[in-house]
Amino acid sequence: MSFFSSLQEYVSNSVAGLTLSPKRFSLSRNDTGSGSGSGAESPTPSTVRSSSGDSNTPGFPKVLPAPGASPLVQSRRSTLDSLVPAPPVRRTASFRQKSPKATPDHLKRTFCCRRLSWPDIDHQVVSGVQEVDSSYFESFTALSWKQENQRQAIKKMAEKAAMEAHVMESEFGITPIDCCLSQTEREKLYIEMLYTIANTVGAPAPGGQYAHYKEDLYLYGQQAFDVPPDRHYRMLHLAGEEKPPIVVLSVVVLDAEGLEAKDANGFSDPYCMLGIQPVAAPSSPQPPAPPTLSARTLSDVCETTNQINLGNHEKLRKHHSFKLSFKRKDGRVREQRDSIGTALPAKFIRATSVKPHTLNPRWNEKFRFDIDDINNDTLHLDIWDHDDESSVLEAVSKLNEVRGVRGLGRFFKQVCQSARQSSQDDFLGCVNIPLQDIPSTGLEGWFTLEARSQRSSVQGRIRLKMWLSTRENRGCADDDNWTELMQHEALYAAFVDYELRNWSRETWTWSGDLPGPALTILHQHAVQGDLSELQTAMARFVGASRTYLKTSLDPKWMLQLLTEVEHAWGTSNLTREEEMWLAESFNAMLERWLHQLRHHRQLFPALHAPSLARLEYLLRCLAHLSTMKAFWKCCPFNKEIRGEIVAAIRKGTPEWFALMKNSILTPNEYDASFIDFCSEIYYHLHHGLSHYHPLFEGTNGIPYFSVVFKQLDKLMSDEVVAFLNQQESSGAGYMRLIFSVYLEVKDLAAFNQNLPSGGDHKLLLPKCHEWFEPSVSCWLALCKGKALQRVRAAVEMQKICDGEKLVKHNSSAVDVVAMFCQLRDFWRSLQWPRAQSIPLLSQLLDCICSAALLYADIIYQALTESGYFEKLGPFKVTDDMCIAVNNMEYVFKFISLLANYFDFLTLETVAIDNQFIVLTNQLENCLGQLQLRILDILQKVGPLMQDSLKKTMFHLAWSPDSLPINEAMEPLFEYLHYHLQALNIALLPQNFQRVLPEVWEYSLAELNVQMDGNTSGEEIPPNFHERLHVALEMMVSFFHADGQGLSMEVLHSENYYHVEQRLQYHRTDTETLIEKFYSQRLHDQLTTGCTQYGALAVRAYFNHDSLCVEVLQARDVIPLDPNGFSDPFVIIELLPTRVFPHCNEQQTNVHKKTLHPIFDECFEFSVTLEQCRSPGAMIAFTVMDHDVLTANDFAGEAFLSLGTIPGVADNSLGVDNFHGLKPVDLILMQQHQRNQPILQILDFRTTDRYAQDFVRKQKLRFAN
Repeated sequence: MSFFSSLQEYVSNSVAGLTLSPKRFSLSRNDTGSGSGSGAESPTPSTVRSSSGDSNTPGFPKVLPAPGASPLVQSRRSTLDSLVPAPPVRRTASFRQKSPKATPDHLKRTFCCRRLSWPDIDHQVVSGVQEVDSSYFESFTALSWKQENQRQAIKKMAEKAAMEAHVMESEFGITPIDCCLSQTEREKLYIEMLYTIANTVGAPAPGGQYAHYKEDLYLYGQQAFDVPPDRHYRMLHLAGEEKPPIVVLSVVVLDAEGLEAKDANGFSDPYCMLGIQPVAAPSSPQPPAPPTLSARTLSDVCETTNQINLGNHEKLRKHHSFKLSFKRKDGRVREQRDSIGTALPAKFIRATSVKPHTLNPRWNEKFRFDIDDINNDTLHLDIWDHDDESSVLEAVSKLNEVRGVRGLGRFFKQVCQSARQSSQDDFLGCVNIPLQDIPSTGLEGWFTLEARSQRSSVQGRIRLKMWLSTRENRGCADDDNWTELMQHEALYAAFVDYELRNWSRETWTWSGDLPGPALTILHQHAVQGDLSELQTAMARFVGASRTYLKTSLDPKWMLQLLTEVEHAWGTSNLTREEEMWLAESFNAMLERWLHQLRHHRQLFPALHAPSLARLEYLLRCLAHLSTMKAFWKCCPFNKEIRGEIVAAIRKGTPEWFALMKNSILTPNEYDASFIDFCSEIYYHLHHGLSHYHPLFEGTNGIPYFSVVFKQLDKLMSDEVVAFLNQQESSGAGYMRLIFSVYLEVKDLAAFNQNLPSGGDHKLLLPKCHEWFEPSVSCWLALCKGKALQRVRAAVEMQKICDGEKLVKHNSSAVDVVAMFCQLRDFWRSLQWPRAQSIPLLSQLLDCICSAALLYADIIYQALTESGYFEKLGPFKVTDDMCIAVNNMEYVFKFISLLANYFDFLTLETVAIDNQFIVLTNQLENCLGQLQLRILDILQKVGPLMQDSLKKTMFHLAWSPDSLPINEAMEPLFEYLHYHLQALNIALLPQNFQRVLPEVWEYSLAELNVQMDGNTSGEEIPPNFHERLHVALEMMVSFFHADGQGLSMEVLHSENYYHVEQRLQYHRTDTETLIEKFYSQRLHDQLTTGCTQYGALAVRAYFNHDSLCVEVLQARDVIPLDPNGFSDPFVIIELLPTRVFPHCNEQQTNVHKKTLHPIFDECFEFSVTLEQCRSPGAMIAFTVMDHDVLTANDFAGEAFLSLGTIPGVADNSLGVDNFHGLKPVDLILMQQHQRNQPILQILDFRTTDRYAQDFVRKQKLRFAN
């Protein structure tokens, strides 16, 4: 085979070997082969459970555990599959040789691979323990979602009711008021309408408005009044026989501007002269036209009624007959509407007042003219500058002498000639307006002044307002249009009634828009009756009001009518009779609207959008009415409307409450229907806040919700107290009823947060928890017994939960925690006020903690009876141990979260006296006992492993140097890896984290034992301690596992530092160890505070090339002689000897029989400054008791660092005044640590004479 063929085969086999097996690794320690043939299948996404679980609290079961956990148990998390990796795949034709055996790096990581904690528990396991007590706890937790379901049902019912038929107002005492006319009055009104249509006046309005054929008007009127054709023609004939009315032109001369200045002062004194000019009469601004005069007689508006010749045989005029149905007060006189600026007795031509010294005069004067021929006559107006009193203005007063149209023509001619010849008045311009061009809606505008001839020079313009009307031809003026006003109201009401009769839907959906023929008829009637804009608006509002009192109408339309009345209010004045007529309508509508507001919940359902729109515009009507000048002018003594609305709401709320109570509650009994009643009240309050309150607040500024809630607060409080005062019972059904009512009342009380801030509302519902506190306390007492019973039943019915992705545990743990979750969630749903919740919460904690401790005791007792604590070894992972600690840990985890669940941080701020301490003590005591039980079980692991650890550690310590250290540690690591991995799989992570420190400490202890073995020094290998130090570091790396195992803080425990220090000492030479020993003694000198061995006063300083040490005195030296005294002396020594090799120790004189010797001796040592500044340089003072026959006794020692004395600590070469230095008091010490590491290590060095002598010397200094 060629080289390239071999290479090709190698590459092919290598690629084939990269295929991964579905089962990557085996969990078995012995099975390290490929798992491709095991038949394992990778879990599908549908079978893998989410790491977050299905419970509402991470790591704990749902409030109501559901069955069906068995399919999920079969799927195991994939992290366990990687705990034991498979060996690398051997490829054929590989050039790689097998490498030497080495400790795998994965051993230090895979035994503690992290997993998600709480999915290791099967939260959905079903044991059926709830059936023992008929789901006692679950039934209370279910009250919250039952409450929500009930409210949803109420909402659906309300929505359905809102979409059904409209509620009749008569059901709530709102009776219709029918103000229909009698048959005779309707006939007279119908004739009046026909007469109005037959005698229309005015040209068509701009834009074609009010331009309808008379046939259309007759037809609409006939349909509106429901008149048969024969009767219609008979009445039309009667209307046609009536004498046509006299057409009246009303002219208001408003103002002028830009007139020509005629006086020397640069101004003019303008006035106007105006009249009706027949078509044949001469006109100054127009060329003569052929005479086509019609015979007519102009009557003066002041002409008396006795000038009218009315024959007795004349038919009864329609106006007179119509007036019989609209009676008026006798002697009623109406104001004249003539010019306000002149009192001239002119009959045909009128003149305004003179406005002196102006070019922009303002008159605002009104004139009325009777018209004979509206199709041919013209309004003529001249403007003159008044110069003297005998001018044209005076000539106008002679108009009374003119008779007939021919005389009027001659008079105009004479006036003009006089003006041209002898008059002193100057002509300023004229205007001619054909009457046939004036529309029925009137005409107002600016008219440019014209010249009377081509030679005349005029400028400026004048503004006029003109409209046409009619009056009866009775030979006299009749400015009283009260009859026409009443007719207009009745006619408008008749048209509205007709439209409502033909409206197919509810009457309140009609917008109020009348068709064109109806508007035209009403317009002509208003024009012919000379009704002002205000009178027309009032008539329409009053007519609509009478219809509203009979049937419901759209308040939006009524608001529009009110707006029209207010808009036209300032244009004219009303008579007293008209004010009373309008006030009657205002009061009637106000009463009706307030009555509707009183029952607004039934008439305007909150979930019916059109009804809410009606309510909004009804409130807008009231708001507009309260600001109308017309309303307060006509009704000055009425109460404030805003207060009337509040009163209506206050009257309606108790009535509605009583209606709801009678329709829902069972008579004379409080049962489950009371819950429905509370839910209804809550529902209506909620919608009152979200729907009604914005309408009342936004339109009238009324705090609707505040008014309603304060009333319902009192009403509901009385009902709840009466409910609680009934016969009490401790049964589960009654307690559920009590708590259901509390949940409703609590939610009702929560509405007080929507009241305006500030002020004392004096509400009762927010204190409802006080009414229910005895019931809650009684229930919690019952719960404790039920909980203990549930725990015992859960243990009896428990079953092992084991699966590919589950740690070993029992269903009892899940059942117990599920019960705790029920209690926790139900307490949350109560939302008890924090300041008053601590006593009840203490009861609840007592219930939970008692049940948890009972469960732990049962589990612990069962494990004890199984003989777990009597086992001697070797260690083996047992199901009993794992299940017990996992069950306890699962319960412990829940209990540890209770402080967060119940918000202890907030409770601490509101707690009174020591109430909060009681809670914390309860919780800490329970957690402490649970943890003690768990640790008591897990602490058995270390002793059971001790023998095996001792063997593997002995192998590590005494293996030959030729064996690499990693191979020497392999038995230890394999043993630890095998058992730790098994524990990791079988225990919850928290329990596994508790086991690891235990195993670590026992491993350190065995390493320490091997390090301090009794083997002689000659038998210790040269690198013995060096290898042990490397082994220690490898053990740290193994247990740390790249951050997945123990943390460095836990690993670097006190025992670790002890072992690590001893290993360092073993690797250190004797002289260095002795220096370290003295350094430690110097440190002890600085930190000691005990003076039981006395003190020594010294003074030391460096002076030039010598060290001076003064031993001054000692005090409280311990007595070492039988006589109770000592014979003390002091030995002074410079340390370390390596730094001071030529400085021998010196001593003071012996002082007999004293405990307070005064030495006062000075010693000098010849040393250099560099020696004194060496690290660790110190003076050792040893106080000895001098004995003659026996060896001297040790009394104490003290140490002084040379780096701190004068002359060394600073840069000076010496101390000049050494007598001024303060003495240093050194506390005398003795050695108490008999197992001092350095001394022990030095004692092991039996062949080292220097070490043995030092140890022997120090042993003499141990304290007795």
